[in-house]
Amino acid sequence: MSSMSTSVMAFIVVKLLVLGFQSILGDPSSGMAAFVQYSQCSVFQTPPHSGGVYTVRTKTGCARICSEDPACVAYSVSGTLCRTHEELFQTGECYIGGWTHYNIHKRCKTEGDTGVATRKCKCYDGYVGDDCWRLMIDCSEGFTSGHYDGENGLFLVHPVLSPEPFRVWCRMAHGGNTFIQRHKRSSTSFYRTWQDYKDGFGDLRYDFWLGNDKISHIVNGRDHKLIFNYIDVFTLKIRNQVYNEFKLNRNNDYQMSFVSTWGNADPSHNGGDCLGALQGQSFSTFDRDNDDSPLNCAQEHKSGFWFKSCTPCNPNGVWSETTDKKRAGVPEEMFWTPAYGDNLILSCWIFLKAD
Repeated sequence: MSSMSTSVMAFIVVKLLVLGFQSILGDPSSGMAAFVQYSQCSVFQTPPHSGGVYTVRTKTGCARICSEDPACVAYSVSGTLCRTHEELFQTGECYIGGWTHYNIHKRCKTEGDTGVATRKCKCYDGYVGDDCWRLMIDCSEGFTSGHYDGENGLFLVHPVLSPEPFRVWCRMAHGGNTFIQRHKRSSTSFYRTWQDYKDGFGDLRYDFWLGNDKISHIVNGRDHKLIFNYIDVFTLKIRNQVYNEFKLNRNNDYQMSFVSTWGNADPSHNGGDCLGALQGQSFSTFDRDNDDSPLNCAQEHKSGFWFKSCTPCNPNGVWSETTDKKRAGVPEEMFWTPAYGDNLILSCWIFLKAD
């Protein structure tokens, strides 16, 4: 037989083997059952959740065993030995014995793990999508993605309009809430500069202002409700007020606007409208006075906010306490006049929820 005929026959044999492999697992270039080799290490210790040890003629036989086992998501081959596993191999893992390791199911990208039972990715740290391939745009998307349910904590977000991701405090309940402020203790001062309010300050786990740039990136990318929650010292009841389609204009000193507002139907939990009188107002700090008063309202109230002349509310004011649980009557204290009257505010928090 000529050398050319030998080469042709060898090519046909290889091609038939490839076609046979594809008939078992499908085309390796598509779908979940592709060979994904993660390591050719010379060491093997204890692999994750080993499913079994088998003798096979080829690695294709090992792949077939794995594909027929609902619990198997990865396998290892060393000569004629085959080991199946119930966890995917991670990049860089290395084990003893001249084994090569393969995942037959798609591995979740970035922050995520494949569930053995569901064969779906479970994402973490703000990542969403079938493969955990991108960050959520806000906490509401994290909630609706199905990856997060009821968790409170720090997550990464990447709003559509933001040039880079940043961390926020999320409550993965009630539709998903992105917190932009929390003020419940005296350890953090809210009497800050324009730059501080622009960039954000404080500890996201405790007291903080997220930052006007970050807030504008979130609310201008899609419609959000702005929700104020407060607890007054006298009744210890949570009151709230909701502002629909809240927007923040970065080109006009973070001018604030909203379409409508409503409060809790129960009068004992209704927060009362405080922002209505401030509609269309730009943000002010002591070093950038954008209010309509001859006074510097940010200096008067010792905080940054959407002041006018000066304001019916000061949620970023100085946290205080009195023996009778009533306001001291000084402009710098934290207050929200419409519903609370003269009662002191024990704590307040402001968050966003996508419509």
